[in-house]
Amino acid sequence: MLHDPRDIPVTTIVPDAAAALEASVLALLAHRADVPAHLARCLAADPGLVAAHALAGFSARMQARQELEATAATHLAAARAGLAERGGTARERGLVAALAAWQEDGDMLAAAGHLGRLTRAAPRDAMALKLEHGLRFMLGDASGMRDAMAAAASGWTADMPGFGYMLGLHAFALEETGAPAAAERLGRDAVAAAPDDLWGGHAVAHVMEGAGRAREGLDWIGGMRGHLADGGGFGRHVLWHAALFHLHLGQVEAALDLHDHCIHDRPAEDVRDFANAASLLWRIEAQGIAVGQARWDALADIAARRSAEPGLAFIDLHHVLALGAAGRRQALADKLEALRLRAAAGADTQGEVLARCGLPAARAIALARGGDPAGAVDLLLPLRQALRDLGGSGAQRDLFDRLLIDACLASGRIITAAMLLEDREAIRALGAWEAGCARTIRSAMAPRGRQVIPAKASTSLVGPQTINRSPSTMGVSAWA
Repeated sequence: MLHDPRDIPVTTIVPDAAAALEASVLALLAHRADVPAHLARCLAADPGLVAAHALAGFSARMQARQELEATAATHLAAARAGLAERGGTARERGLVAALAAWQEDGDMLAAAGHLGRLTRAAPRDAMALKLEHGLRFMLGDASGMRDAMAAAASGWTADMPGFGYMLGLHAFALEETGAPAAAERLGRDAVAAAPDDLWGGHAVAHVMEGAGRAREGLDWIGGMRGHLADGGGFGRHVLWHAALFHLHLGQVEAALDLHDHCIHDRPAEDVRDFANAASLLWRIEAQGIAVGQARWDALADIAARRSAEPGLAFIDLHHVLALGAAGRRQALADKLEALRLRAAAGADTQGEVLARCGLPAARAIALARGGDPAGAVDLLLPLRQALRDLGGSGAQRDLFDRLLIDACLASGRIITAAMLLEDREAIRALGAWEAGCARTIRSAMAPRGRQVIPAKASTSLVGPQTINRSPSTMGVSAWA
């Protein structure tokens, strides 16, 4: 048995396999696109290496594409065979149990629980920490991300390989739980320790986006440019954030240029690429530029082809958005029916998410695109807290808050739109899109002699903003 550089045991006697597994883990932490290449080297050197098969299985599942489920199943079977043939550590058995929970039962919560037990038992298990972080991100469990990193902090020292990436993981969790200053400090420290840490750098971009520091954010992302190509789809997601900064400043043409040449410069089969493109096109149109039928058609073709696939509810809503924007009525109806059936079955975690909030949100988006904004408001307004369960980041889910405000304005619910805008101002800096909303509100209310924005919005009427505002400084000093 060998050990990784953080003294985590690995059941193999092949040094080249252990080295390639470590390269895979570091690539995973850095969000580099070469994880599969390192795993291929690892398994060529030791075909039965259990941890490598587990990581390969999780990598396939996390791409949320039906055609990769068979790949995940193959790696799960190989991992089990490896355990049966050579035995394994409690950690390796836990990794297999976590993968099995997701692959065979669709139980993402149970998978995260298995990984969490591993990280509590071995805080230096970088692979399990990153996988748990990723799963909890997909589940919308920001406090779980934060707590896992806080609990792991005491096991790490600055000289350990991967320490900078750990700072980046914790930085992102802090940003998502309402501690932007601490998140920015840790994110900057993460990038200083590991300049290729796209996740840590991305956490700093999130802080700047929420604070309206758009020009500074563009400069910050410019400083990451040397590593974005290595990040593949995640590198394109960082450029999506650059487009958001341009939109904040009212630079809509610059955002569209990024969409065409950097963000959606290839077919969006990757689910993150799809979400980036669909949400960005909606935001661009919301700021006054028609993006044209062809751009929506390119996304709708993919969404229609994947309409019956049991994917992530978060991505399903972006499929609905693209199908509605492209005017694909039959494909949209087929998609909504597929979501209804999955929600009714409730057979896995994502089916349960659809039942709680995803299906009504999907119907709301379809209504908004189909000319019934009032119906969209009726469905979306009560869901504001629940939409966190869709997963993704606050910046990504902000699309749904914008959709709600837009639907309020389109349906003449001006007071509600004003209250939502005031709620928004309490948690984020307002930019060019919000300024346009405020002008619409003033235009609608001024002839009636009404106050443009209520002096004190009654959030009990509309529900609190979806960001998790729970205390978020837990464990920050431990990483200092």
